[in-house]
Amino acid sequence: MRRTTRLLAIVLLLSASPAGAGETPAPITAEQAFAEMRAAWNRGDLEAALDGYWNSPDLVWVSRSGVSRGFAQFAEGMRADFGDAPETMGEFTAEILDSRQIGDYGAITVARWSIDRDGEQIMGGVSTMLWRRIEGEWRIVLEHAS
Repeated sequence: MRRTTRLLAIVLLLSASPAGAGETPAPITAEQAFAEMRAAWNRGDLEAALDGYWNSPDLVWVSRSGVSRGFAQFAEGMRADFGDAPETMGEFTAEILDSRQIGDYGAITVARWSIDRDGEQIMGGVSTMLWRRIEGEWRIVLEHAS
């Protein structure tokens, strides 16, 4: 009985709001937030697309070259690589392979994605995105892109 109580307490802690129990869940899902990011990207609005990421030194980005931390470094790299116009950013498409809500304040999404420019794929792969609801908005707090 005691072990069951401890397991229940752990589950409740993991699904609890980081900001407190008074917040109500956001009306949109992490999947919808991801769709908004893609739409912003495809209209050439890099800053709106970047808004889907947690603007924090604790943002984690994992790629073939390793692990990097911090929104500022991540955003600077994206700006340097893609500029801020549809012709430099290309078209971002994605297929959600799996998506799961983790309580009211977390979600994990796995997507196959591609960025194509001038009819050619310039990058793509599969990403796992850990989302967290922060100040009422879904933000990617960790992404592993491969």
